[in-house]
Amino acid sequence: AWFRERRKWLLVQPDEVILAEAHKLRVPYGLKKTDRYASRRDLTLHQESVAEHKWALNYLAGYFGRLEFPDGGLDLEFVRDILQYHDYGELKTGDKPYHQKTKADSDAELRLGETVFDEIPEEIAGHARYCWVEYHERKTLESRFAYALDKIESLFELLDPVNETSMKRLEFTFDHHIVVKRKATESFPVMRRFVEAVSNNMLERRVFWDENDEIAKGSP
Repeated sequence: AWFRERRKWLLVQPDEVILAEAHKLRVPYGLKKTDRYASRRDLTLHQESVAEHKWALNYLAGYFGRLEFPDGGLDLEFVRDILQYHDYGELKTGDKPYHQKTKADSDAELRLGETVFDEIPEEIAGHARYCWVEYHERKTLESRFAYALDKIESLFELLDPVNETSMKRLEFTFDHHIVVKRKATESFPVMRRFVEAVSNNMLERRVFWDENDEIAKGSP
């Protein structure tokens, strides 16, 4: 009942309230910069591993899963399994920003991704492959939810003064950012509300790359 009321409340709040909630959600992201083995990384640069991205997805799955489905109906364990294995193709190809990814890149990731499941323990290989295929085919509610979550997770990753500089470094426009997120969240109104509020804030602050940046870069 609490999640049902919370869902109703969130969906009618103004952008500034949603943005404040997004910053609260981002607090545990500090763990991604808490290094182990007495090592240090350069925190002046935006860096993130695929494994760190998976950590964030699993964390956010609990928040959005309970708000999108306050009365149940979503198998969160299956969602988390899909999120665990959905990027295994990148073990062979590496990660590439989706606005730079060609059809050939996507085809290679799918083709080479198949080989990963021959290399991991057979106790998990079958289920891992099933989850990986399900993510790409999106035949179930859980896989569509996982896909939407994967597309919006960057909203929270980028809510950081250092991290958001990657948008201009990678020439990532607002259209690159928003089109896929709006499409992915068509059936998930809470996620969609965060997409709109956080994206509006980023747009107002001129976080995204645009042609004026290129003109300015070429100015004497």
